Amino acid sequence: MESKQLFIKYLDNQCTPEEEREVNKLLAQPEMLSLLHTLMEERDSNATGELTDEDYTALGKTEHWQRKVNQRIAQSVLDDFEAQSQQRSSIRLWIRYAAVFVGILLLGTGALLITNNEEQNQNSLADATQGTTIDAGQATLTLADGSVVALANLKQGTIALENGVQIEKAEDGSIVYSIKDKSASYLANNTISTPRGAQHQITLPDGSKAWLNAQSSLTYPIRFKAEERRVKMTGEVYFEIAKLQKQDKSGRVPFFVETANQEIQVLGTEFNVNAYTDEPAIRTTLIEGSVRIATNNGVDNVLLKPGQQALLTEGFIVKTCAVQQEIAWKNGDFVFQGESLDNILRQLSRWYDIEIQCPSHLGNLRFNGMVARSKPLSTVVEIIQSTNKVNIKLEGRRLIVTD
Repeated sequence: MESKQLFIKYLDNQCTPEEEREVNKLLAQPEMLSLLHTLMEERDSNATGELTDEDYTALGKTEHWQRKVNQRIAQSVLDDFEAQSQQRSSIRLWIRYAAVFVGILLLGTGALLITNNEEQNQNSLADATQGTTIDAGQATLTLADGSVVALANLKQGTIALENGVQIEKAEDGSIVYSIKDKSASYLANNTISTPRGAQHQITLPDGSKAWLNAQSSLTYPIRFKAEERRVKMTGEVYFEIAKLQKQDKSGRVPFFVETANQEIQVLGTEFNVNAYTDEPAIRTTLIEGSVRIATNNGVDNVLLKPGQQALLTEGFIVKTCAVQQEIAWKNGDFVFQGESLDNILRQLSRWYDIEIQCPSHLGNLRFNGMVARSKPLSTVVEIIQSTNKVNIKLEGRRLIVTD
């Protein structure tokens, strides 16, 4: 079978497992990667009929493929949650409209709490039951000259002008780069970092967008090279990659994301990477488009489709996942579907900046639920406690779980 026909089958979700492995091998060749880019662009163009090249930048409109994928994923997640809760109308609205709506948390088999949530995420998270306040830090930007800028207290406007690149804080608090001098250096790097209890959004010099979860970092050049775009990350980051054409029109400029143990090759897409060092595996979840992931030693690699997740430990394991659960943090929520207490506590530790003490046999307990991340720690603690599965108390900055 010709490579083009094989790629078309892949884009139509008609490949056999053997054919998918062949696609993965082909994409190691630059000319084959370019061919897949071309076919994806043809699909986008035929599907919409109205979009121009400008629509495919990070400032453009939502594409036809993305809408279809999101609808499919949303329906899948909706079905999962409807099987777990009688609050179907509330959950349906949350899934379909992604409103900033609630503190809803369903844990164990019977506890359900629904409250209004109009407050914004604060730099201070109060624990009402303990009478203490947990202070979250703020994101910082390390410039090419080594100076560090605290972002939360900065006013809207220009932060710095480095090597012909203007760095600004936008009205929504995100960081935006714009190239003012095309002779700007490719070697100058910036790093944005978030501590526990904080997250931040950035628009990269190529127009791509990234959201950093708590205790994460992203290092990138203030101007990308013409032949490729490459960034390094730790922690958890959600990416929306701008689709840029090469100068010779031979295909898209590839985008690479490096973590400590893997490299992700991006084919114009949206995806989430969870690479915290205290997690049992690196999780890469694909929302839209396609990504190819390889271990840093080159021994193992996989190709993901929308709705799939790659788990990296000794090697890759690919599975279909509940996408909304993986990206809920970006929308300001915790979402748990059959999550172990260990995993839940790690998330709470990073967000509320606390230490955890939990026996291993209790860490294996499973919970389902949703809660807004703007809620105080006491809300989560009280509802987990209400399931009567465990006892939890907060002593200073330590959360202690017992039978």
